[in-house]
Amino acid sequence: MICGDIEINPGPRKDENLSICHWNLNSISAHNFVKFSSLQAFNSIHNFDLICISETFLDSSVAIDDSDLNFNGYNLMRSDHPSDVKRGGICIFYKETLPITFLNITNLTECLICEILFNQKKCFIVSLYRSPSQTDAEFDEFIEKFEKIIDYITTSDSPNLIFIIGDFNAKLSTWKHDDPDTEEGIEISTITSSYGLTQVISEPTHILPNSSSCIDLLFTNQPNMITKSGTYSSLHPNCHHQIIYANINFKVFFPPPYERKVWHYTRCDIEGIRKSLDSIGWNRAFRNLNIHQQVELFNNYLMNIFENYIPNEIITINDKDPPWINDKIRNKVILKNELYIKYLHIKIFIL
Repeated sequence: MICGDIEINPGPRKDENLSICHWNLNSISAHNFVKFSSLQAFNSIHNFDLICISETFLDSSVAIDDSDLNFNGYNLMRSDHPSDVKRGGICIFYKETLPITFLNITNLTECLICEILFNQKKCFIVSLYRSPSQTDAEFDEFIEKFEKIIDYITTSDSPNLIFIIGDFNAKLSTWKHDDPDTEEGIEISTITSSYGLTQVISEPTHILPNSSSCIDLLFTNQPNMITKSGTYSSLHPNCHHQIIYANINFKVFFPPPYERKVWHYTRCDIEGIRKSLDSIGWNRAFRNLNIHQQVELFNNYLMNIFENYIPNEIITINDKDPPWINDKIRNKVILKNELYIKYLHIKIFIL
């Protein structure tokens, strides 16, 4: 009270931004947890809200509350390799003050899904790791489950924001211009694009002595809300993956749906417009009117004629819709969502 800088009634966090990063550090416990110590020092500068880690190489021999994994001010959520061996695996360190809930809505291994309610905006963050040694059958299974995750969070919970971050071990020339188009990259891009997601990382994220590629990726449905994104250099010489990050500005509000009139000029009656214009006695109509009244009258006559001879309609514009959406596609999406909800109800009833 005397200092004047103590909040008498502290409430939830008032920040307007959310920051997230991802690093494939190739074993968090290697060399006596030196990479984890470097990450803590690195975060003392950047103060990320969520820190996503791939290839943790943790198993059940390392408890979640192990002192070597203590990150002051952060909680930990893990998804180790399903075989409980020291390879693969992911985890998320998240601030204790973050209003976060982890969801159990997928059987995709080495994947974590969390929901954050931030400034009355529902935000889903998916962190995952895909092994480069997957067989064709394993990759097909990954793609199927990956699509189900996106479908669920986009159709069942109506999120404002979606972020999918991780090491996908997939390449595409549209992500990094000199990368080859691999089958994995094409499949992942096809699915994410169909749900209106954009990949925002375009720098090399995996740098070897004689090559570099962009395989650590960040997909989002609202790229305009990202104020800054990119890469930071690896914190360890034996780790070839760079750190990717994004800062999200929650001050950007979505405008409400609005209406606008659309004119179908290709179907207009040009001859009808000409006859209507010729039938108006303009001299008589403009008599005794000043210039402002004449302009107003001319505009009213013109708009009345156009509305009668040019087909038009009022449509509702929603800025959340991807640019390729139209009524036909929207109706198909609505039908698909209705069928999917019925399927979920039937599945729950059977179980």
